[in-house]
Amino acid sequence: MFIRLIFIFFFTCLSATASQASQKRVALVVGNSDYEFVSNLTNPSNDAEDLAASFERLGFDVTMGVDMDYRKMRLALRDFAQTAENADVAVVYFAGHGVEIENTNYLIPVNAELKRDTDVEFEAIRLDAVVNALSSAKGLKIVLVDACRNNPFLSDMAVSSATRSIGRGLGRIDPSGVVVGYAARGGTLALDGDGRNSPYAKALLKHIEEPGLELGKMFRKVRDTVFAATGGYQEPFIYGSLPGQDIYLTPPKKVEPVPVAAAPASSAANTSIIADFARADRNNTIYSWNTFIKKYEDQPEHEVVKLAALKREKLREETEINTRRLNREPWLKAEYPNGQREAVLDRDQRKLLQEALLYMGQDVGGIDGDFGPRTRRAVAAARLVAGLPPGQQIDAALLRALPNVPEMKKLQTGKAKRYDADELPEALEPRLRKVHRELGTRELLWGYFEGTLYVVVLNRGHSSWNDALRDAKRAGGNLVTINSRAENQFLYDLFMQDDRFTLKDSEGAWFGPMIGLYQADRSNEPRGGWIWASGDALTYNNFSRGNPDNFQGQQHYSRFFRSSGQRGGPSGPFWWDDTMSHQWCCGYIVEVE
Repeated sequence: MFIRLIFIFFFTCLSATASQASQKRVALVVGNSDYEFVSNLTNPSNDAEDLAASFERLGFDVTMGVDMDYRKMRLALRDFAQTAENADVAVVYFAGHGVEIENTNYLIPVNAELKRDTDVEFEAIRLDAVVNALSSAKGLKIVLVDACRNNPFLSDMAVSSATRSIGRGLGRIDPSGVVVGYAARGGTLALDGDGRNSPYAKALLKHIEEPGLELGKMFRKVRDTVFAATGGYQEPFIYGSLPGQDIYLTPPKKVEPVPVAAAPASSAANTSIIADFARADRNNTIYSWNTFIKKYEDQPEHEVVKLAALKREKLREETEINTRRLNREPWLKAEYPNGQREAVLDRDQRKLLQEALLYMGQDVGGIDGDFGPRTRRAVAAARLVAGLPPGQQIDAALLRALPNVPEMKKLQTGKAKRYDADELPEALEPRLRKVHRELGTRELLWGYFEGTLYVVVLNRGHSSWNDALRDAKRAGGNLVTINSRAENQFLYDLFMQDDRFTLKDSEGAWFGPMIGLYQADRSNEPRGGWIWASGDALTYNNFSRGNPDNFQGQQHYSRFFRSSGQRGGPSGPFWWDDTMSHQWCCGYIVEVE
């Protein structure tokens, strides 16, 4: 039965490929950058060239125009309407300026002056005309509009009537039989972008040629990509509806028939290997992993065997680090008079020792150089953490285990950065070493408060609160739990060292990193059911005025925030806000106890 299903899928893929090859696909691509009477746009011509090349790779017969005036746009649209009549797939892509006046959307040629609002009927192309040009196409019809930018003519345009409306961006549309994609939701603005392409064109280029990506899902992935890339400022939107069947611009990759010999291993064999893996994992020694890998050396590509090899390698690294720690010279140089084992430290050295104990998560009661009961208890606890014989001795073995305070302070530059392994001191605090090992590809900013390590992780690209939670747990910690005003202030002071952890929107609100607070019980909204990722109840509450408000029924997570109506400039206090799962700016905070 298994082999039969493989062959069915194989021939389905062949049919999809053959169907695509026999389709008539046409595209009209226009990019207007060089405007004569208003400011130029940087990217539309690039966007048009790159999208045209992508459509050609997808088997489209492409007509492309760059910097088209009114006459050229009108004639190109007329000719394309005729070309599209018998097409199975017809697409129009426009990048450039667009305006909405009196609830009608217009695409702007490069020679438009628009001195008065009424001139738009004679100098611009109605979006409705573009949609109607595809009406006779027998198959799928798509119009993609990357023209939701701010109206550049508005400042000098004479308005014929006080009651005549001029919109922000483009207005929503209700097309019949045509799918219309906006770079930004109706009534909002799109960005031109800083690189070669606009955010919308860049997202289209990223996803449009993905094999086996169904068209509806492609539009959703484009939306998510743009939303993340613009920090939530820009959200593409689709108007109209797609047909019920799956549609692929690029069909699924051809799957070769799988011979009987390649059928999955028996469930009994898988049960055996998983049981042996679990046994080795419980012991978690190099010997146990060697034994497991030796037993299954004839299956080196098995996922469980590959995971075992990774675990063995990580354990070897940790063992090597511990071995070097036990033999290295202490960074804190001490005297041992008359051969005694107890180190003699001056006051400055005693302060450094207290700081090192704090880095190890121990409470010394203050950095004062006085070794009172709390410092002595911290010494005893640190010895146990380091695997040393119990006691309160400050000996060479303890000094070897201490994190190198001066070298670690050198790493704290006040800016998040990605650290290379050779930058990190050998005597690095173990929790911080694990964070760097697991999250070393990220830019990190870190500090210690009351023995807990806090790491602010700079977010790059699209991710979610759940992604951050997995990162935190992989690094040996959790998304931060905040239990006091002092802890909240410490975190605020930490991430405010780097302005990349904050973002100010167009309305004056400030956004900061995500924290570990989420709404587990969504039946009691907006204020009920909030708990920390650690499982702790919400006891210290610092929500901003009016929050949580569960905006649009989608906000179940929390971040640092200050609304425009609250006091304080960029250096003023931050409260909390409820938000969606998507991390569209500013990163997140991990704590490791």
